[in-house]
Amino acid sequence: MDIHRKSDSEQAAVLGLVDGLRPAIERHDRAEVVGIIAKLLALRAPMGEQWLALAKLAGDRGEITSARAALELFVDFSGRSAMALYQQAAVLAQLGLWNDARAILSALPAGQPEPAALAHSSGTAALAVGDTAEARRMLEEATRLRPASGPTWHSLSTMIDYVQEPQEADRLLAAERQMAFASQTDFGIYLYALGKMHADRGEHERAFAAFSRGARLTRPAGGYDPDRDSRIARDAIDGYDPRRMAQIAAQQGEPTGRTIFVTGLPRSGTTLVEQILTAHSEVADGGEINRLGLLASDMGGNSFEALERHVAREGAPALARLWDHWLAERFGAQGRIVDKTIGTSRLLGIAASLLPQAPLVWLRRDPLDCAWSCFRTRFNGSYPWSHDLEDIAHHFALEDALLRQWQDLLGDRLLVMDYETLVSEPATAIARLLAHCDLAPESQAFAPHENRHVVATSSVMQVRQPISRSAIGSAQPYAQFLTPFSDAYYGKGAPSS
Repeated sequence: MDIHRKSDSEQAAVLGLVDGLRPAIERHDRAEVVGIIAKLLALRAPMGEQWLALAKLAGDRGEITSARAALELFVDFSGRSAMALYQQAAVLAQLGLWNDARAILSALPAGQPEPAALAHSSGTAALAVGDTAEARRMLEEATRLRPASGPTWHSLSTMIDYVQEPQEADRLLAAERQMAFASQTDFGIYLYALGKMHADRGEHERAFAAFSRGARLTRPAGGYDPDRDSRIARDAIDGYDPRRMAQIAAQQGEPTGRTIFVTGLPRSGTTLVEQILTAHSEVADGGEINRLGLLASDMGGNSFEALERHVAREGAPALARLWDHWLAERFGAQGRIVDKTIGTSRLLGIAASLLPQAPLVWLRRDPLDCAWSCFRTRFNGSYPWSHDLEDIAHHFALEDALLRQWQDLLGDRLLVMDYETLVSEPATAIARLLAHCDLAPESQAFAPHENRHVVATSSVMQVRQPISRSAIGSAQPYAQFLTPFSDAYYGKGAPSS
């Protein structure tokens, strides 16, 4: 860090702030971290390449404005090079700002900073914003430029029906020779694409074998800790009861109805519900924003005791204002917002208590179908339980228990929707959903496939299609391979549907 161009007092201020940053990070003191970054920005401190790391720190803590400003300083320091702009786009994409990321990528000189990487990133961004034609063109280009790229083959596979396009199946199979030189993780991700191809063609044994091998190769280094998962689930409900939650809610003096919380297991229909809701004129945007996780981190846990202690220190209205600040940072100040962060089941007590006007929606799906869909989906390491069928059973059983407990605690405030009912009787189910969220019926909400809302989850291609029952029973051809899940899940006393 070169600070020689600053005055003595400015140099001292910058050095003091930098010295205080690491201890604040180690203490998990979010407010102190973002405060230090804001002061460094105000001083336009000569942080050089460190502005990139500071942008990530700010963005991960909900401060999008600071993250953008830090990224601009990083790009300026780097002479607005193609690589710096590419890195800026990558951080914006991580923050969910896909349209902004795509605009930067589109403005880069052709093939810079590296042709295959640019084609892959441009294709991924186009896919997220719904430009499927451009996404496919760019991803195909990326596979030609770099045949040994598992992530590119995987993204491309989501857009292809390999029965209708056998030549694409041939291309995918031919790439396996190049993939032999890829990293273990890249090859594992490629196997998810290969499994998808076999599944499309009805080659069930080969499909399951490919997904299983891909799961093993991409399993996170730390694996899945069922005891930790169980402990977090226990803490999620610990101490919560209607009376105590109502006491927190009674302290709230701010409007709290802007957010609509949608939760449920991955692959249970939460993205479809988000598409339905964001199609409505009163709903501005949505996504997996993880701001409840920031609150839980500030609180030091997700139990009622942790919440009560934090409210006593900060005040319920101040926490609601912080929540609104985070929403405005990410989505702007207008319109309602859908928060479909996976794992909200573990934080529902915080949301229900602090934001008493916020609607709560929980999606559930046939367990075997949902388990198979999770097992065959590449989640980028987000859900370590998804790599093993018995681990999936353990996690599902925890979520079932949480749902039963939250239903008892929240009553009618929690709308529980079955995926099968939603896709079989969409008109009735969508009307019920809109009413629960205090939204008037609008025709576009009943045609969510026409919604151009950004989708960056594994359901991106499914929700671009008209609502269909085709995924019901999707696990049946694989039932013989899924016995480790069935034996573990039903052996835990979970319901059969």
